[in-house]
Amino acid sequence: MNASFISSELTSGKRNHKCYIATSSLIYQATVYGEDDEQMSFEVEADSYAEACAIAENRANDSMINISYIDVACMG
Repeated sequence: MNASFISSELTSGKRNHKCYIATSSLIYQATVYGEDDEQMSFEVEADSYAEACAIAENRANDSMINISYIDVACMG
């Protein structure tokens, strides 16, 4: 299992404050290809390839694209 971290640092005079937020979700690049040569690409935050594919399918259906296939790649 991978974990992504978001960090921020606040400096005020001699004091430093650091904050780290851990998330188990990963970023996926999803490309949906339609039957009429439509193509739709976007980034998805999900816990698995299956979840990323389901999100991509829902977005394509919202855009009324007849899906030919979906390509999903993990970005990290």
